[in-house]
Order: sequence, then structure tokens, then C-alpha cells
Amino acid sequence: MLLAEALLLLLLDEEKGTPLSVSAADHGLAGALLLELGPERPGEPALAAAWDAVHGEERDARYWVNKLPGRLKPIKGLVAAGLVERGILNEERHKRLGLFSSVRYPELEPGPEQELRTQLRAVLVDGAEPSPYIASLLGLLVPLDLVKRVVDRSERKPAMARAKEIAERGPVGDAVKRAVQAEVMVAVVAATTAATTAATSGGS
Repeated sequence: MLLAEALLLLLLDEEKGTPLSVSAADHGLAGALLLELGPERPGEPALAAAWDAVHGEERDARYWVNKLPGRLKPIKGLVAAGLVERGILNEERHKRLGLFSSVRYPELEPGPEQELRTQLRAVLVDGAEPSPYIASLLGLLVPLDLVKRVVDRSERKPAMARAKEIAERGPVGDAVKRAVQAEVMVAVVAATTAATTAATSGGS
């Protein structure tokens, strides 16, 4: 499962199929796609689309975390497509007031998300050593404040501390990916802060 797919599963309400109230969710998905790009065009459609968008432009991760959601619009749909194809999510199209289209992705097969949560809890609560994949995922969950979604309320404080320590350490044994993740984390934090500030200003 792609990092972006794992992140989307944790972002979505399982029954409603809509994203939870998380600022800059699209930026988190952009960061997840960036973390799995390499020097060659990947075969997986969502990664290939991201690779095409960034290829040939020498820009840093912060730039692309902000720009990719617009270039891959709707980025949630792009990431969800593979999960829909594999029968993990359903795709439901709705029109509000007969005018505004929206798409929801309720969960059909809970197994993959449950397995993901089991792996995250093993690391965050039981102290297991994370795989590079889980370390990268935690690098995205921390700035999006999603760690609390995968542990019980009584476990949140130590789990957050553990998640931050792992996220700062970065993917195990890969200096290049560690550097990219650090950039992505900074970019997602900046985007999340900007989105939250804009929402607060707009509501005042």
C-alpha cells in the first residue's frame, strides 16, 4: 500500500467516506506521494501522475507540497482510485442542492486499515521498532496531528512523544529519504499552519 493510500485511510471517516476535519489534508497527501518518488517514472498511476507533475522542475519539497494538490486536483480522488479498484473503498458521487458535486469514499473492506492501525499501535504503544514504511507514515501523521486517531485517549501523550521521536529520526538506514522526509515535514507543518490561520481569520 502506498504511503498516500495509508494516510487517506486514516483521514477518512470509515462510514461517511469524507475526510475528518484536518487542516491541509491535501498537503499531507502531496507529501506522502513525494516521499515515494524516485529518479525513474513509477508504474503506479498515482505516483506516476505526481512524478509527471514534478519532473523537470528543480523545486524543493516545500514548493511541491503546496503546488501538487492543485496540479493533481482532486488529489484525494487520485489517491483513492487504487483503493477503490482493489475494493477497499467505495466511490459515491453526490450533488448538494443539485449544483455542487462531491465524492465520498466509504470503507468497504476494513482489513487493510485495521492491519495498519495494528502496526502503528505496536510501534507507538508497545515500543516495537518501526519499519522504514511506518517511520515515513509517522512523519506525516505527526504534522497533521493524526497520531491521536490511532491510539486510545489514555495513550495519546506517550504515543505522541514516541511518534515525534521516530519522525525526527526519519526512515531507518536511508540518508537521502531522511532528508526528503525532513523537508516534507517542514512543508506540511507550514501548510497546516497557513490553512489553520486562514480558516481562523475567515471565521472571525
